Amino acid sequence: MHFIELISIMWHFPVFLLLSIISLVFGQQQCTRHYDLQSNRVINISSANYPLALPSGSNCRFRLKAPRNHVIHLNCRFEVFPDTCGSEFLFISRDGDLQFRDGERYCRMGQITRISNFQAMAFAYYSSSPATQQRSRLSCQAVARPAPCDCGWSLPNRIANGMEAAKHEFPSMVGLRDLTSNLPIFCGGSIVSQRFIVTAAHCTARQPVASRLLALVGEHDLSRATESIYAAQHRIQSIFNHPGYRETTNGANINDIALLYTVTPIEWSRGVAPICLPVRQAESNFNYQNVDIMGWGTLGFAASKSNTLQKATLLTMDNAVCRSQFNSSISPSQLCTYDSRGRGQDSCQYDSGGPVILRQRERMFQLAVISFGRTCGQPFGIGVNTRITSHLNWMWRYVGGGVCMR
Repeated sequence: MHFIELISIMWHFPVFLLLSIISLVFGQQQCTRHYDLQSNRVINISSANYPLALPSGSNCRFRLKAPRNHVIHLNCRFEVFPDTCGSEFLFISRDGDLQFRDGERYCRMGQITRISNFQAMAFAYYSSSPATQQRSRLSCQAVARPAPCDCGWSLPNRIANGMEAAKHEFPSMVGLRDLTSNLPIFCGGSIVSQRFIVTAAHCTARQPVASRLLALVGEHDLSRATESIYAAQHRIQSIFNHPGYRETTNGANINDIALLYTVTPIEWSRGVAPICLPVRQAESNFNYQNVDIMGWGTLGFAASKSNTLQKATLLTMDNAVCRSQFNSSISPSQLCTYDSRGRGQDSCQYDSGGPVILRQRERMFQLAVISFGRTCGQPFGIGVNTRITSHLNWMWRYVGGGVCMR
């Protein structure tokens, strides 16, 4: 058996746009099929006419979908005669993309075993010429297996005076839209499980009707409707505000945290993922840690909003130091962030509800929810956030076992 030749291709336009055009011109056989897998039940899929060779110039693509919290194990035997890279190809997308923009391409004989990155996988056979003398056939087995829980991953290894985040750098990030408003985003949030999003209670106080809220996930550039292949919208079924939430006379927010329950489960992908919660570090004060904040809010006080997700790196503070510098009461259930480099980096209008994230052990943990501050974008400014570890017991009443423990 020859060594399998594998080429990973990042396509500038969808592979199957070309394939469909070829098939239409020559009238060859083509198909698209979808399979919903059941846990631990093997299905067999083969090329047309199998065990005979597939018709020259034909193509067919298959999309497999596993149950929630499962991944797909795919085992294929691809046979090509003669065994050279010519007109016969097998494409596999471990993300389930039927356009194969992340596709792996195989063109030599061999046994191919792949595991999906998430809940979906796609593969296709493609014969590029109806006049080819080369022949091929394909036989595959697929099975859905339970996957261990995972959280806090990121695909890549303007918040006021920040910088644009890498595309899908923060897959747990959520933009909240008020369907009664013209604003594209009015607050942020974070995915914590397949049905729950955490945000600030002062955001839900602004729009307390769940059916009027829309959660945008997998987004990066809000000005481009088709910019992200992972983008999805989720309606909100229920809002759970912290019972101790209140706004003081000086504009400070106490217990400023809320949970949103989505109408449908959120599906994981490279661009959509749950954040890790610091459950095993519940006693840590997280003082003087470099953390990331992000959002689609304004780029400065009363400035224009950002179409692209912005991020900034800040330093957490000791609460006593924060209290003296902020000249206001800071409770143990709050966490202060500080623009320690004097670059005017800060959360700003419409960033509320977004996360304060600590990168640790190649994962991202949410330490806090963006709550309030003063004039944003000022050098050495301080922001006050709602500390997650102070509210874990309350969150657990709703989220329970749906959260991944890391």
